[in-house]
Amino acid sequence: MSDAVLSPSHSPERVERLKTILSALYKQYDLETRVEDKLRIKASIDEQEAELKQALGIHQSNLPLTAKRIHSDRLPTVKGAFFGREEELKLLEAAWKGEGARIIQFIAAGGTGKTKLIRHWLDKTEPNNVIAWSFYSQGSSEDKQTSATPFFSHVFDKFGVVYDSTRSPEALGEQLADLLQRQRCVLVLDGLEPLQHAGKGMRGELKDRALKQLLKSLVAQTQCLCIITTRIAVHELCDRAQVLSHDLHNLAVADGVRLLRSLGVKGSDKELSQAVRDYGCHALALNLLGNALSTYLGGEVVKRDTLGELMDEYDETGRHAFRVMQAYERWLAGTPELQVLYLLGLFDHPIEIEVLEVLLAADIPHLTTAPKRWWHRVLKRKHQFTTQERKKWQSVIHSLREQHHLLSNHQGRGELLDCHPLIREYFGRQLARQQPDAWRQAHEVLYQYYKHLPEKKLPDTVEEMQPLFAAVAHGCAAGLHQHALDEVYWTGIRREGEAYIVHKLGAFSDDLAGVAHFFTIPWSVPAADLSEYDKAVILNWAGFSLRALGRLREAVEPIKAGVKLLVGNKKWKNAAIAASNLSEIQLTLGDIHAAIESARASVDYAEQSGNLFERMSDRTALADALHQAGEAASVQEALALFQAAEQIQQEIQPEYPRLYLLKGFRYCDLLLAQEQVAEVVERAEYDLDCWENHFTNGSLLSFSLPKLTLGRALSQESYLNQAVEGLRAAGTQHHLPRGLLARAQYYRHTQDYPKAHTDLQEVYDIAEPSGMRLHLTDYHLEMARLLWAEQDARGVELPPSQPSPEVA
Repeated sequence: MSDAVLSPSHSPERVERLKTILSALYKQYDLETRVEDKLRIKASIDEQEAELKQALGIHQSNLPLTAKRIHSDRLPTVKGAFFGREEELKLLEAAWKGEGARIIQFIAAGGTGKTKLIRHWLDKTEPNNVIAWSFYSQGSSEDKQTSATPFFSHVFDKFGVVYDSTRSPEALGEQLADLLQRQRCVLVLDGLEPLQHAGKGMRGELKDRALKQLLKSLVAQTQCLCIITTRIAVHELCDRAQVLSHDLHNLAVADGVRLLRSLGVKGSDKELSQAVRDYGCHALALNLLGNALSTYLGGEVVKRDTLGELMDEYDETGRHAFRVMQAYERWLAGTPELQVLYLLGLFDHPIEIEVLEVLLAADIPHLTTAPKRWWHRVLKRKHQFTTQERKKWQSVIHSLREQHHLLSNHQGRGELLDCHPLIREYFGRQLARQQPDAWRQAHEVLYQYYKHLPEKKLPDTVEEMQPLFAAVAHGCAAGLHQHALDEVYWTGIRREGEAYIVHKLGAFSDDLAGVAHFFTIPWSVPAADLSEYDKAVILNWAGFSLRALGRLREAVEPIKAGVKLLVGNKKWKNAAIAASNLSEIQLTLGDIHAAIESARASVDYAEQSGNLFERMSDRTALADALHQAGEAASVQEALALFQAAEQIQQEIQPEYPRLYLLKGFRYCDLLLAQEQVAEVVERAEYDLDCWENHFTNGSLLSFSLPKLTLGRALSQESYLNQAVEGLRAAGTQHHLPRGLLARAQYYRHTQDYPKAHTDLQEVYDIAEPSGMRLHLTDYHLEMARLLWAEQDARGVELPPSQPSPEVA
């Protein structure tokens, strides 16, 4: 247990009372269904948690609320000795002793030995509290859309804390950082690149907001050591004094020679050194080479030339390793071992043995029809094995693990089958090329298996939905895109027109990871076997989630393509919705001319649709774009459009005669600019009353926007706080800067300058990498006003030649 500084307010009775109150609040929060009540209870929870920390005297050195040892090690282990890396081991040791950086990221290509380095250090050091997670297990490709939800869910479970997926990603990241800090943990994030932007023109920014907040919070603490391995540096950690970025190079020739000798390879130092150079000093390639030579070629290094050249083109990263794998494929031809390797190539993560059995029991021609009848009998009877058959089954896995060293071990999880991502990549690619029918049938088997796996017909949480996401992945890999869309994604995840996963759970990242499977090229080319209408739907879903995640530049292309398809198919209502969304994105990006053009198109499409709601809604989108243009004539046109939209609203719902939700928020924004505060307050209170007392199925966004309007109009901190928290929980990054900017302005007026700086920094962190030029402009204006106000408060004379930023 770490030391803590106990404050004078500490007393056992007070601590127990606060814990009792928190326990009751947690239960109340879980049971509550009304969104506004959840937000109110959440505010009480935060207040009580802060008071509990104060009672416990928790400051920089945190007192754990539990002395429970936290140990979860999901790093794979590959057989073989460890050599070299003395510099890196010294870095890790110094950091763990508190003498170095608190976050270390090792950067190198796949197979260089990043994971093995961390595995060796953990085994040698044996820290008490460890959370080690491998994102390689979710795919080795940098452009893969991966969710961090399984990681967060697992770690919270290890801490004995309920993972509340309804909380904002930022709140979850901050909560986990606090838990890690209390326990003085070593946190290992292995193979982080699937959760980074690593494509052309990208800088390695993190895709996942919860993970981004976790690392941001860990940078500022002192107790936890975070170790990251990745193929590209995490942009958010650049230029941080507490972060060390270290390029991990291939092995030194001498260490490569030692590695080969440890694997039983024979030859002179000169011959072994040449072999190491021939294989690029690449750690994985040398491990595979050493095992291959020892197993099949008597350990003679000179016989490496018999492995042959690669038959296919591969990039430099895995070329040497793939050359050895090609030889293994030849040597293992016709054996159950090769079948297992092919089957592991169907996955981008570890699998349980029972999943492998499902595949083998399917009796797929040329893949799971084994030449030995015992194999077939074992799987048909499944768990009714004879002793002899069980031994034969285990011998296959044992051979791949112990003899060939092609399978990884997972600490305490012997039921898992896994191998290095490059091994999965090679054998998966070979299966898809050589036996495309078997590849398709195998994925179809997995599609059916995962589709029927959830206990609930309609899972409630992202965690419960994981089998459905797996079903989508395998269904699409089998070429069943339309089936996976209709039978799983649309019905079980999206829930018809409800968009449950995003509107109710706020899980935009998970939604995008699932939607990616319906693309041949994200985010521009949907799968060819989808209907033309569904191609447009998928494009717009992708754009919608990309926008919510703050990835606005990426969102433009799919929505534009979706609009084109919808117009071509004369789906005017959907085209109007998509064009309106496109206008909102272009406006946030600062391309006001394009935003006005898209909004005018959306109004035109809405007219052709004849749908009154769209005619109303799209007029407000155009009005908002014209308002942001700022020209007098544009503002007058905007006012007329809002008034026309409200007349249509009265036709649609006479009982609700005013614009509400986003439409009402846009109108109030214009009215506030015209200083019509009384009318704005009346409208916002009306809007809030609608959602609190009449529209029980409203989203988090529904409740947050009118509170933001009230906070701005009345200059009330409570409304602004509720609005910011609601926008966070809604998961809509493109709206959150609005709330933060308004609250920063409030803090400036009340001279709470540190809080104003904090909010503005968050605006910048969201808007700058996303290209939100509209919000960036407001950020710079508000920052100038804040600096001016601080200078004035200190009594510093202002330069007479410069106008006041408030006037500007």
